[in-house]
Amino acid sequence: MNKIEFNPRKSRHIKYLERRIVELHEQIFADAMHVVTKYDEDDWELLRMDIQTNISLQKKYRRRLNLLNL
Repeated sequence: MNKIEFNPRKSRHIKYLERRIVELHEQIFADAMHVVTKYDEDDWELLRMDIQTNISLQKKYRRRLNLLNL
């Protein structure tokens, strides 16, 4: 038995982080596909900033998840 099984709050937080990482990955992929298929100069800057923000959030959540799983 590991410590996660005895701590329901921690296990809920881990599930939330896993779900959020998947959501961010899907959103990054959708934005990237939009950039590839429908290239528009005005839309590109907003999508680029959105993709960069999502990537940084995804990295942050992965680091937290790795620390929680130790």
